[in-house]
Formats: sequence, structure tokens, C-alpha cells
Amino acid sequence: MWRTCFVLSVFSIASLLGACAHSPPPDPPASAKPKSWLTDKISSKSTEELYAEFIAPGVFERSNSTLINGYTVESGNLLMPDKSMGSLVTVRSEDGSLTAVVGAPGKSGLLAINNKGESRFTPYPAQDYSLPDTLKGVNEVKSVADKSSATAGPHVIDMLVGYSRRAATEVGGDVHSNALAQVESVNLALRNSLVTNVSMKLIGVQIFEQEYPITPDTLYNLEQILSAGVSAFNPDMIYGVLAGHAGDTAVGYGYMPGRAAIGWVLGESFRHEVGHNAGGGHCPDGGAPVPYGYGFSNGRTWTAQCGNINPYYSTPAVRDSYGLLIGDAATADMARVWRENAQRLSSHTPTFDGERMILAGDGREITSTLTINRAPTPTGREAGVLAYSANEGPVRLTIGAGGIKWAALTTTLLDSSGVPHQVKLRGSRKVGTCQVYAMHNASACANGWDMQVIIKYLKSDNPGLPAGMYTGELKLYAVSLNWNWSRPIRVAISISGN
Repeated sequence: MWRTCFVLSVFSIASLLGACAHSPPPDPPASAKPKSWLTDKISSKSTEELYAEFIAPGVFERSNSTLINGYTVESGNLLMPDKSMGSLVTVRSEDGSLTAVVGAPGKSGLLAINNKGESRFTPYPAQDYSLPDTLKGVNEVKSVADKSSATAGPHVIDMLVGYSRRAATEVGGDVHSNALAQVESVNLALRNSLVTNVSMKLIGVQIFEQEYPITPDTLYNLEQILSAGVSAFNPDMIYGVLAGHAGDTAVGYGYMPGRAAIGWVLGESFRHEVGHNAGGGHCPDGGAPVPYGYGFSNGRTWTAQCGNINPYYSTPAVRDSYGLLIGDAATADMARVWRENAQRLSSHTPTFDGERMILAGDGREITSTLTINRAPTPTGREAGVLAYSANEGPVRLTIGAGGIKWAALTTTLLDSSGVPHQVKLRGSRKVGTCQVYAMHNASACANGWDMQVIIKYLKSDNPGLPAGMYTGELKLYAVSLNWNWSRPIRVAISISGN
């Protein structure tokens, strides 16, 4: 376990009670209140149909589409009629539900649609990102200006995102989807800023019972708050999402530099605060670890560390939609800061060569899926998924239909007090277009090689599990029948008891 020491920049609490503060959170104006409605036949509607109303009259320019754990994650820029640039990140589930983070100038907010078609759009209140929100991280072992890693890579930063239970409710309950959207917002800004050797990857989501204020003390204690997830998932960086509290002093805090940050659920502070972790300051005003580590504003575009309106980190190598530069080599080159800190940010824990799954939520039934791409090889089509211990699940492959659709799994999870509990799960697998079988069934499919692994949690399987949140990890591995191919799988789990 690491412990980060810090020096808090001197500032008055009164200076924080501007647009950035919300303690206690006031009733939002009518224009900022969630709008709810029912969307008919959600599963038959395209993603474009679901978000069209919220980006109009902007034009969406998609730059990425990726399938992650059963979610289709898409992102790109929004070009408005006045040439201003915004962003859109959408995360679509297999059941049709959608999370979309709309970053249009003057029209930002969170759209959440569940699989029943119940929709809610929550506008983000205006926030002042110029106010003090950093703690100095003095325990970093490498320099912020580590030029040795500036051109190396690719570097993948493994991220754990934690949600208070209230914050999980605020985002519509699907924390996995919301966390994917937050992480993709950073990746979009990095791509827009031509940072091609650095990306962020979500490896775990944790829901915790207690609500905490957004204060320096909460940031200082974040690793302890997320201790179960930090221990089980081994992230490089951690972020805490909070719902709003009477003791809040800002909408977010981040170490500068560091690996930890926190932020308010109703805002776009994620890419701003992790920019502080990389080593970035605000607009050029002194205080950043390196002289070029600041955000930038050209009067039309405000990058993530300076206003955070547009989907960029500052760089002198890019011009915005108006043809204006969005950085300065001497004072505002956050793209350089990200490149030079890629090694530091991505090496807090050893790299895992395997597959990741996330099973997280506060519902009565939670499902996670993983697609393992298998190219046709001489090793044969037959393959299944096994546990490492007979106490956790099947350890031998079987062949034949058998009529069994799932295998019983047992794993140990920790409650909020660190007490271990046995939790039952179910494991299935599907190959190609063939039917679903228990995960240890290695029957081949004539219509494909790719394997879909399905892990499910049902409260009804765990009637004796007390109410509360439980966090931990289950380790499995996919393997061919002749044992010539295998792939480890880590399942990050955060679920609720009865």
C-alpha cells in the first residue's frame, strides 16, 4: 500500500464558494433539472436515434467505436453551426440501454436510458475550473518531466473508478457504463491532441456505502476508501465519484502530480482532475511542475486544464475548428506532459497479460460479458473456461450438450468493514453462433471460433448475504481442450447484498 504525502496550496475557503462550490448543493434551476420520459421500443432504436435530440443542431464526427465487456463505446467530436467544438461519448449495452455524456458548449449533460426505456437527461451546471483544486504529490518516484518515456509506448493506464452509493443512483445505476464513458472522455481528448502513445483503460469499478465530502481530506483518504478495489484490481490510477455533500469545498481535487483524484458526479471534472495527476496546472498562472504544463485558451477554445469546455488537452501542434492554435510550446503543452508522464502513470502496478471483466452494480441481477477473439489455429475449436480452485468452480473441461447452461461459481468478497463473505455467481460461455453452455463445456462450434464468456450475479442465489456492498476479484482462465492455448481472466466485482 502506498501513502501519498502532500502540501496543500494556501487558499481561503471563501475563494471556493463561487460557481465551483456546491455545499450544500442548491436546488438547480428549472433548466438544470433532470428531464425524464419514456422511450418506446428502445431495443429497436439506433444509438443515433437515442441521442439525436441532445446534440442538435451539432454534427457528430465519430472517431472511435470499441466493444468492451458487452458495451459498445463510441466517441467523437460535435461540430456546432458556429464552428465551436464539443464532444459526445456514448456507451450502449447489449440490452439497448444507453449512457451518453454530451459535451456541447452551453449544452452539456448526462443522458441515461435503461433497458425499460426510462430516460433521464441531467444538464451539467456551470463550473469554474480556475479555482484551486490540487494537492501537491511529493511521493512520486519519477520526475514529471521524464523525457525518456516521451516517445516510447504504447502506454496503457489501468483505472479504478469508485462511486458512492448515492452517486451510483445519480448516474442511473449502471456505474460500469458511466465509468467507461468517463475514461473514454480522456481518451478522446488525448486523440484530439495527437497523443497517440497513451490511453486509459477501465479495469475495475467499486461502489462504496458512505458518502464523503469533496475535500482535500477525502482525496488524501481515497486509497483507504477504495482499499478493497485497490488490493484486488491493482490499478495504476484511482478516481472517486461523489454525489454532493454539505461539506464540499470544490467540485473536484487531484494530486499534481499523482495517481488519485475525486470529483462531483454532475460534471465533467474527470478529464480535468486526471490532467492534474499527469502534472498539469490550470491556465498559465504558475504552480505546475513544469513550465509548459498548463491548459490554454485562445478565446474560442478552452482545453481541459483551462476552462474544460472543449475536448482537448493543450498542444501547439493542433489548431481548432476556427484555425487557431490550442497551445504554446513554452507555456501550454499538456500533450507533451502526458507523453513524458506516460511511463510513470502506467507503471504503478505490473502489466496484466490477460483478459479483464467487470461485474458491478446495485441491482438484483448483474451480468458481464467478455469476447475473446480466437483465430483459427491447429489447436482445435474446443475450448472452455475453468476456475483455478475446485472451491471456486469447475476445474475440468467437459464435452457434449448436457443441457446445462451455467456453472456454479463461488468467490470471496469483502464488505465495507473488510470482512470476507462467500458469494455465489454463475458462469457460461458461447462460441461463435452456437448456443450458450456452462463455462467449462468445451464443445466446438462449426460457425465460429470467438468465445463469449458470461458471468452473472443474482441476489436470489445469495439469500443469506447481508445488505451492503461487496468488492473483490475472481480469477478464471480460458483454455483449449488439448491445453495448447490458454488465456487468464480477471473478474473485478462490486455488488450489493440483500
